[in-house]
Amino acid sequence: MTILIVGGVAQGKSTFAKTISPETEIVDNLHNIVKTAMQEEKPIPKAEDLIGKTIVCNELGCGVVPMDPFERDWREHTGRLCCDIAAKADRVYRMCCGIPQCIKEEA
Repeated sequence: MTILIVGGVAQGKSTFAKTISPETEIVDNLHNIVKTAMQEEKPIPKAEDLIGKTIVCNELGCGVVPMDPFERDWREHTGRLCCDIAAKADRVYRMCCGIPQCIKEEA
């Protein structure tokens, strides 16, 4: 089962991930994984590489658009990757104030 959990910083995403899928591999802080790959000029993960895992990622698109081109590209790549993962995921949750809201659940 593939699960994507998104939300703002410090909303309890990682803790929630551990409670809903303790036996599944958790990929925490996907946004940082993408940033590191871009900084080191390595391949950015693909949605297909994350199938069957629980993925936790900060929402990056809410707020002021950065002046720095790298920061804009990083947000764009992370957002597109999350869209690809969400399309393939069995469940997608959005965390706000520590409250998970299921926004996609495949039967």
